[in-house]
Amino acid sequence: MTTSRRGRVLAGVSVSAALAVTASACGGDSAGSGDSSDADGRVQVVASTNVWAGVVSAVGGDQVEATALIDDPSADPHSYQAGAVDAAEVRSADLLVYNGGGYDDFFVQLAENAEAPAVVAVDSADGADGADSGSAGDHAEESADEHGEHGHGDEGDGHGEGHEGDGHGGHEGHGHAHDHAHGNEHVWYDLPVVAAVADQVAADLGELRPEQRATFEDNAAAFTERVDELHHRVESLAADHEGTRVAATEPIAHYLLLAAGVDDATPREFAAAVENETDVPVAAQQRMLELVGGEVDAVVRNTQTATPATEKVIAAAREAGTPIVDVTETLPDEQTDYIAWMSRQVDALEKALDE
Repeated sequence: MTTSRRGRVLAGVSVSAALAVTASACGGDSAGSGDSSDADGRVQVVASTNVWAGVVSAVGGDQVEATALIDDPSADPHSYQAGAVDAAEVRSADLLVYNGGGYDDFFVQLAENAEAPAVVAVDSADGADGADSGSAGDHAEESADEHGEHGHGDEGDGHGEGHEGDGHGGHEGHGHAHDHAHGNEHVWYDLPVVAAVADQVAADLGELRPEQRATFEDNAAAFTERVDELHHRVESLAADHEGTRVAATEPIAHYLLLAAGVDDATPREFAAAVENETDVPVAAQQRMLELVGGEVDAVVRNTQTATPATEKVIAAAREAGTPIVDVTETLPDEQTDYIAWMSRQVDALEKALDE
């Protein structure tokens, strides 16, 4: 069975300091030493969050040990401080999997100092039309260069303007007609991207363990089939809820709402302020309260990020009887199944839209 290890936060310990400690502790050991396995024969995969570790577990099965540096719902990948143990985990891994796009930059820095190949979800999103998402460590540097100035939502992530330029095309072979260049890095809510990541993980695991290549490919095919079924279910919501409007306390479920054909009416200024942890402009706060007071059909709440501004919104929604859909950034405690987790969130969205 694969495992997921609770994330560790060492306050005040920089990545560079962690790497220095690791170098001293590990001596001449290196990642990807050639046997591509630990003592019990499993391939060692380290992921930035338990969401991606869950995808790895589905693909790797009992041939893989998937470790997540963050699986604590209270930990924020944007501000997570990697410690020496984290650096050692990454350095000794056979394969790395992380989100990219400015979401988990702590992992980018660790990956730059490791020799293991890496699967970067944002890169898979950009290349899911058949281009190789790549599995070399240089992805870490590319992601840092391309997304280093990403302010986590400082462009509003398309809120309030009908998500122009982000329309999903057909879902054929996990292809993508939409454009991720607008900066919303929460691609684990983009189901075709998750399928593309699973395919890439299978390919990289097959390179590390050629004798198990068929197993990894079969596991990935079974996983992506379930992802596809869920995606088609989400898309079917569009036919039943055309013109439905929602507001969101934070745009983590952007791609899910997009696939469901739902119009996210959240003011751009509100979304940007919450994501950048700055004060919400008075006008944006007031407009959000008006929306949830009766102008939208549901409110999507990130339960892992609560601020005075978002709490006011939720209180106003409850008072108005507006349905609230709870979503999270990482898998809940004791949850390791990505499909089960995402299915419950789709259930919640569907129930709210049907009210």
